[in-house]
Amino acid sequence: MRIGSRNFLKKDIQLIQEMTDIYQALSRKELAYTICENLNWKNDAGNLKVDSCLVLLKKLETTGKVNLSPLQKRIHIKKEYKEQFNFTNTININGTVDNFNPYIEIVKEKEENKKWNDFVQRYHYLGYKKNFGLHLKYYIRLEGIRDPIGCFSFVSTTTYHLKCRDLHIGWSKKQREKNLNWIINNNRFLIFPWIKIENLGSKIFSLAKKQVLIDWEQKFNYKPVLFETYVDPSQFYGSIYKSANWLHIGQTSGNYNTNRTDKTAQTRCPKEVYIYPVEKDYKNILRGKKGNALKTKSASGNLDQCIKELKLHKNELDLWEQIQLKIALVCKQVDEQSMQRSQKVNALTMLLALYRIVFAKNFESYSSLLCELLDAANAHGIRLAFRSPIAASTFSEARKRFSSSIFKQIAGAINELYEENIGDKEEYKWFGRRIFAVDGSKVNVPRDLMKKEKGGYKLPCSHAFYPQGLISCLYQLKSRIAYDFSFVNSMNEQDEALKHLQYLKPGDIVVYDRGYLSYALLFMHKKLGIDAIFRLKSASFKTINEFISSEDHDIIKSICPTKKTFSNIKKNYPFIDKLEPYQLRLMKYYINDKKYYIGSTIVDNKSKYKRFFSSLSWALGT
Repeated sequence: MRIGSRNFLKKDIQLIQEMTDIYQALSRKELAYTICENLNWKNDAGNLKVDSCLVLLKKLETTGKVNLSPLQKRIHIKKEYKEQFNFTNTININGTVDNFNPYIEIVKEKEENKKWNDFVQRYHYLGYKKNFGLHLKYYIRLEGIRDPIGCFSFVSTTTYHLKCRDLHIGWSKKQREKNLNWIINNNRFLIFPWIKIENLGSKIFSLAKKQVLIDWEQKFNYKPVLFETYVDPSQFYGSIYKSANWLHIGQTSGNYNTNRTDKTAQTRCPKEVYIYPVEKDYKNILRGKKGNALKTKSASGNLDQCIKELKLHKNELDLWEQIQLKIALVCKQVDEQSMQRSQKVNALTMLLALYRIVFAKNFESYSSLLCELLDAANAHGIRLAFRSPIAASTFSEARKRFSSSIFKQIAGAINELYEENIGDKEEYKWFGRRIFAVDGSKVNVPRDLMKKEKGGYKLPCSHAFYPQGLISCLYQLKSRIAYDFSFVNSMNEQDEALKHLQYLKPGDIVVYDRGYLSYALLFMHKKLGIDAIFRLKSASFKTINEFISSEDHDIIKSICPTKKTFSNIKKNYPFIDKLEPYQLRLMKYYINDKKYYIGSTIVDNKSKYKRFFSSLSWALGT
């Protein structure tokens, strides 16, 4: 049995029969997804051929080879397309194309896509119809004019059998079934009726023939070989295609089916068929006699192209696009330094895979992960270092060479962008000052990491089975952006907090949970000009124990260890050069009937700081 370009063997049919018996509770579409995944049935862009699979299931059901769950009866009411946007800027624009600077812009945002649909519905003689399969939509714009002046699209769902085209190419039925996807159709082209610019259409096609190829390859992982379009001679002469050097190769039959069930044929005016070859030797390529031109660029080449494009328009990038550029640059640097030995897995691929592991609800194996990652990447137009699933062992070896420092590099790059763009906004501050928090968490790690060469992680107590590590993070409270993080084999939260302080500026404030207060932290905060707010607990300093048991609610005390204690502190922290007392404001608060003990290096009694401490509930709850 053959569906599209694929022949199904007896063993394939048996597998499908087994799956239909096992997964009887699944809907037909879910069943089709499952079958496609098991048979690795995908198109050239790497997407599952679910619609083709549904056709196959219907044929198998008709011949009695499978039993499918009955279709639910649904009443389909055709809804009239409603205009959603009132495009009022219809001022006539006249002249020749030499007087303007036209350009094309791909449609990405959801709202822009709705506008595109609405424009086509109102101003194109065929109206808007939903595109099926792979497609790209574009706006036509003029430099210096805000609103678009037209739009067009290309789709992969071209006519399966077209006599004049098939004779022109000279391919067989088998060759057509295999290579039809390399032809894409310009199914809509529209210049708004109030735009009267001579030679605009041919100029747009000269721009499109280059840009569409780049965008199609970046999004769908392959490069088309031939453009085609159909022109209704009762409406148009096809002048823009002729002036753009498209080839006229014949006409359609003029017949079309209005009903797929009874195959009733009706006649329309035959349309003129135009083609534009992207490759010089397109006929041999489509006949399968020459395949070199179909090879896509390498993943590293794709990353280089991404960096080049982003740098070219650097001044026009929004914040998320700037983040993409930073991540691309970090990945390129890592590839050059440590991933060059892995041709199958580059830094970007590894980064995406690790994030997928972290956020996966049920991680099963590297093999299933890589298949899922490949499908997701193809669906979003991201080209990985591999185009078909690779061995789990290959990924595992590449992961061993992948340094975790890349996450810190990316975080640092993102923080730089944050500081440049929104770091000084008042809504991210508290009383004009940046406020941060430090938090730590102990996590179990595999016993294998107890080995010295693998990290030397230790058991938290003698009867514990798993060793533990400490995750520590410095983050801004208002924006929730992490400024620094670490994962270490010690349980000393204060030491990690000391390391975090290097990422802050004088005047910043850090909120600490119970257990963080130490003389070393007080020393470093004083030295760097950074204030601190500590949640207090007993059994720390004698002065604090006395305050907790007293009736006082707001007092200022000096914190100073004894000479003997200071001698021990200095052994661990030799950067503390002398013993001196540090003032700490001690306070008691009730927040939601819960009592809090707070110590702060902010000893100013000005009214704004009183208001500051009285509103600490949002910070203490973190």
